Amino acid sequence: MKRLLSVVCIVILMVSMLPAVSEQKGKAENITERCRFSSTSGNISKFTYGNFAGYGKYWESREDASTIKIVFPKKVTPGGVLVEWFMPFTEFEYRQYSADGKRISSVSSKRYFQGHVTWLNVSPSAARVELEVRKKGKINKITVFSDGTEIPGMQQWKNTPSKVDLLMIVAHQDDEELWFGGMLPYYGVVREKQVQVVYMTNCGRRRIAESLNGLYVMGLRNVPEVAGFRNAYLDYNACVELWGGSDNIVRALVRMIRRYKPEVLVTHDLNGEYGHPQHKVTARHMKNAVKAAKDPSRYPDSARKYGAWEVKKLYIHLSDTNPIHMDWNTRYESLGGKTPLQVATLGYKQHKSQQKAYSMQDGKKYDNTKFGLVYTTVGKDVNKNDLFENID
Repeated sequence: MKRLLSVVCIVILMVSMLPAVSEQKGKAENITERCRFSSTSGNISKFTYGNFAGYGKYWESREDASTIKIVFPKKVTPGGVLVEWFMPFTEFEYRQYSADGKRISSVSSKRYFQGHVTWLNVSPSAARVELEVRKKGKINKITVFSDGTEIPGMQQWKNTPSKVDLLMIVAHQDDEELWFGGMLPYYGVVREKQVQVVYMTNCGRRRIAESLNGLYVMGLRNVPEVAGFRNAYLDYNACVELWGGSDNIVRALVRMIRRYKPEVLVTHDLNGEYGHPQHKVTARHMKNAVKAAKDPSRYPDSARKYGAWEVKKLYIHLSDTNPIHMDWNTRYESLGGKTPLQVATLGYKQHKSQQKAYSMQDGKKYDNTKFGLVYTTVGKDVNKNDLFENID
């Protein structure tokens, strides 16, 4: 079933599209309390001074747009502004100004913030910055740092790769540890494969922060994608309807497959592990998506953008079709002498909000070492202990 533990570090997504700063030296300092904040709307105290500790409160822009202005203290070289969004779908414009009021740079963004957190670089010559947030965008917290190479609590994520070896598509934040055990630390760290996680649902600001902490603890550095479907415990048919119907679900899965071009794809049990309808919906649409992804005439929009792609192998958790059994209990030097399962357990402990409800299932009813090869273009497994068997 499931469980979770405390979030001990801040989660930060570096945004490469933002302007670069000069070479930074020394340790950055939190200068939030020394800055002057103002806003054209909303209660600015909701996120100023970098002291917000929860996930339920937020500042909200107006229907059209609202602008937050931050004036930096004198005799301090600014380094960056950390914005923690309440919701990931946000449009904004970020502007920097010198002391004489001249605009240094301006960047607009309509991108999807997968990690709910954005790092905005600040030019050393900037005296103030403005963040114009559009369409009722919501912010949990803003923290301002001075110039420096070491940002307190900063997690260094990589840019999302254009091609991966292993793509894991799951319904919710925490499923990646619960039902797949040591798979991520084993293939992502021990085997040094390019590994990508995609969540079908957005379970909210807190759950995504917990999942990023968990992935980071396990050694993953590719930022996960959140497809953005609604999270609700409904029956199977109601869930399909909630997600826009079967065609819309397959369309989304095909886009992910073409986007990441995996050699191997893994997902939930067809029966939803303990019966969760959204696990079932994800798994039961996957085989159709794999077949559609290789046909450029199916869902041509993503085919034009990414090209068609043929997955070599699809594994379903707990399937009896060509079953394999993974070993997550061997110790590896690259994991600090721990086993993949031990590392995954540490990752799962970051999911504080779920700890009382669920637990890891190694060797039990929902054994996270058992999978079935339900689709293959490279033949059946013989050794039955490696997702990449028969793949050069």
